[in-house]
Amino acid sequence: MTDIRPFLNMETHVTVWLKGRCKSCNTIVRRKIYDYGTLPYKVLEERLDTTKHTIEKIECPKCGMKNSPEFIVYIDEIRNMIILEQKIDYGNLIITGDPHSENMEEEHKQRFEIFKEKETEFWEQYTDYAILNWRDMINELQDFEIKDAFTKMNIETHANTISKLRKEVLNRINTIEEKQLFWKQANDYFIYHHLLEIGAMGWDVAKDIQYYGKKRMRFIILHFPLGEETEQLRTEWIGSVIQKNRGDNAFLFRRISMLTSELNRLRSKITDYVHQIDKLKAEKTKLENKLHQAYESINRFENKKFVYNRDIADIEKIHELKSFVNDLIQELKEKERIIHKLNPDETSTENAPVLDENGNKEEVIGDKFSMLKGKTVAIIGGQRQEQAQKEYVCQILTHPGESLDQDFYQTLKKADILVLLTQFIPHLTMWEAKAYAIENDKPIYYTKRINIQKILSDIVE
Repeated sequence: MTDIRPFLNMETHVTVWLKGRCKSCNTIVRRKIYDYGTLPYKVLEERLDTTKHTIEKIECPKCGMKNSPEFIVYIDEIRNMIILEQKIDYGNLIITGDPHSENMEEEHKQRFEIFKEKETEFWEQYTDYAILNWRDMINELQDFEIKDAFTKMNIETHANTISKLRKEVLNRINTIEEKQLFWKQANDYFIYHHLLEIGAMGWDVAKDIQYYGKKRMRFIILHFPLGEETEQLRTEWIGSVIQKNRGDNAFLFRRISMLTSELNRLRSKITDYVHQIDKLKAEKTKLENKLHQAYESINRFENKKFVYNRDIADIEKIHELKSFVNDLIQELKEKERIIHKLNPDETSTENAPVLDENGNKEEVIGDKFSMLKGKTVAIIGGQRQEQAQKEYVCQILTHPGESLDQDFYQTLKKADILVLLTQFIPHLTMWEAKAYAIENDKPIYYTKRINIQKILSDIVE
């Protein structure tokens, strides 16, 4: 492990990026979300401690789809190198406004005061633990930690390797008092400038075990002073690093380990769900585009009947396209079902309030509407029930179009003419109505109007 203290005054320029792969076109997408500017490393560390970064969807420049990022990346712009590329754990993000998260943030700010209250007791326990496991604990110290302790204790040394330094400690530090003093001096950087500076919310326990040793981190996990809200982190650490334990507490540690594994599995599952939803949305968009192209092809073939009697090849092509549309609609329904199952709070259309264009103006039925006499017009979209109660030259049926229920299909079946209010229906409803109209040779109209009388007027014209 390298002593970073000589680099604390070195200038660095760090930018923060979100990175991910587009679920639609497979393009790698990056977006810069923050620039710390040029700062000494020590100042940057302080800024990193107080700056939060919002995880937002990033738009693909190639196809325009918005995707949930997979990584957050820190780049040193001066040296043109990646400092950190960390996978985003969506199951473990801090949620703005959550009381528990806010309490943990407050405890993070007060971590020095929390440690100060139990500082004496902590060092007594820590040095006792080290003395009981002296040789193993000395073997976990790094060269700069031993040299710092020797310097503070006025002990000269000519050892130039870590093994020789550790051997000198074992040979020259013998009394209980010397061991207590040496251990505290050797761990000054580890406790005050690493664990406390970063704070428990930022500890990477797996890496700290690798750098500072398993026995040291085991003691820290079990005994380091933490606030009440932050204590739940200790439980997770126990489950992840203390896999085996003998004695009366063995069962308790095994149980904590099992619960921690389950928690990590659920967090990983949440992250997978986030990206799975993005992928399903991309597939749904592709299906909608294919449907649109298929309907255009069908309309081109259908329109030929006004010019000539279509031949067998045309009829076969129309049936083939209709079958293709049917398959696409079924697949689109399945994607909608899965998306709703994974994210039930998300709806596929906005239920905007509907305003009548004419207010309370009375409708006038003229002779020009005579061609609609005896017809049934179905208006799909929005809330038109009250307006449909007025008297018109034809029968008016309405359906909000928000779901493909039994009433929706009955409305299509009873209608002679279909009208879709495009502002108030989801894509799936529009495709289903289009398919029904083509299959049953019923005229279908699309409009942004919401006044029934004007809609009828448009149909006549």
